Amino acid sequence: MDDHFTYNWVDRLVAAGLLLGASSLLLVAHWLTPSAAGFGTHTQLGLPPCVFLSLTHLPCPSCGLTTCFAWAVRGQFGKAFLANPFGLVAFGITAAMIPTALVLLGRRISFRAITEGVHFCRGLYVLTGLYLLNWIVKLAEIQFATH
Repeated sequence: MDDHFTYNWVDRLVAAGLLLGASSLLLVAHWLTPSAAGFGTHTQLGLPPCVFLSLTHLPCPSCGLTTCFAWAVRGQFGKAFLANPFGLVAFGITAAMIPTALVLLGRRISFRAITEGVHFCRGLYVLTGLYLLNWIVKLAEIQFATH
């Protein structure tokens, strides 16, 4: 990591926000009861059912993410995978943010040292590709299941 970033209060705020955000997501996932349908768990938060699914009768790219997190936080990785395979990647990243934020805070490292690197940008491209590939596979499963 580059040491040319000056550590300041914004860096502390970002690291604290990452820690609070990731911890909160995992706590909420633990509080929710995973939907047996593999999607729809988010409605327990007062959110509406998936509009894309309602209109097209096809899952959106995010269908099953909340359910995946709810299963994964319980260690039920097989059920989590069935709800949304990409969700396990997102869950892993979320869980990894907690120790990462603690290291950033403890060692006074600027988050910019991570995000401004070329590997971070490439990683985002890979994650976006996996997210879309996950959706294509879900749609293909539905197509082949009906024929």
